[in-house]
Amino acid sequence: SCVLRDPRAVPATESRSLYYARLYHRLDARLDALAAHLLCDADWTDDDADRTALPLAVLGDLALAGRDDAVDLLRRYAGEGRDWTLALEQLARLGDLNAMSGMLELALERGDDDELYDCVRRTDGMRPWRMWGFAEPRMRTIVEKVDLDWWRWELSRGKTAAAEDSPTVDQVLSEAAASPRRSFVCGRRLASVATSAHRGLILATAWSGAAGARIAALRYLGDVGDPALLDLAESALAGETPAPVRQAVVQAVGGLRTGEAVLRARSWLGTDGALGDVAVRILAGAGEAADGPALVAALRRCRPATDRFTLIDLVDGVGRLRLTEALGPVRDVYRDSPYAALRSRAVDTLARIEPDFTATTAVDCLWDCEAGTRHIAVDRADMRIDGVTDKLRELARDPVEHDDVREAARRRLAAV
Repeated sequence: SCVLRDPRAVPATESRSLYYARLYHRLDARLDALAAHLLCDADWTDDDADRTALPLAVLGDLALAGRDDAVDLLRRYAGEGRDWTLALEQLARLGDLNAMSGMLELALERGDDDELYDCVRRTDGMRPWRMWGFAEPRMRTIVEKVDLDWWRWELSRGKTAAAEDSPTVDQVLSEAAASPRRSFVCGRRLASVATSAHRGLILATAWSGAAGARIAALRYLGDVGDPALLDLAESALAGETPAPVRQAVVQAVGGLRTGEAVLRARSWLGTDGALGDVAVRILAGAGEAADGPALVAALRRCRPATDRFTLIDLVDGVGRLRLTEALGPVRDVYRDSPYAALRSRAVDTLARIEPDFTATTAVDCLWDCEAGTRHIAVDRADMRIDGVTDKLRELARDPVEHDDVREAARRRLAAV
């Protein structure tokens, strides 16, 4: 059920495919449910772009672990499924000629040149495309085009576009106003065209422009750490500001780390609503030990299932300041949060404040779904605890494990 109905709030920030694949492998679970999910009419009618990503990634990890039935299902989906290029990429990870047998002909039959170009461009190491390029003229042309475009991009890096081709600040803000969904992209673009001479215009827009333009301006001001954001926050977060703009203010101001921002944040503590949340985020990132009680109190108020982004800042701040009095709440975040990325941050903080971390949490984290969390556990877990050495040996020889985790396990074992 977890594989078919991906429970991750932000799939790009949480890696669970290997965790699920290991469960499948250890339980010797059948793949019938995955096959039924992938090879059905809904595969062509469901517009959800994430419908197949996790199941195919799990199959790819199972294939790396030696499950021939996973290889067979990937090959079948590559021939019949909508997202066949994703299945092809999972097969390419194996580096197995038998697994890729017949896939060149299938790719040439199913994909037009543009689709194949995109597939080649996003594949790590360009396997098996480069090998296929030696064997088939059409594929060779596509691979050569990817190579050429990559070199053109490399040569263009660092070069300043001609002035007449560069958008102006007014044009970028106008684009953001017309297309609010592009406001954050426009905010990044402002960094390449705005100078100190444009500060007044950008500030005025952040205060009272169209919603999309305000968000773009706020993104830019937050990136440069403009102190004027502090006054803006007091006004925007206290009044009738549209929700998307309020969120942009929270993001921009919450990222400030200057001494002035810390002083203002202390004056905002206890304020209801977004202004109080911003204060906590600033103090978590730049406050001092004296701010510890306020941070711990805020951590106790947060709910692991809903206040994800505030919790990330708070947990990081507790670790930075080594606030041992926050041990209980951080443990609660580790145990209760449904977000693997947040749990990973909690583990990093526990490593700094939990007295028996190496014998408790670190041991538990050897089985975590996040590679970064497993890496911390491999480095810190007490090898005198039953099962730890065996788990390190398993990780050290696991072909599916991430390279850095596998190497860390080998180093730890070699040091014994």
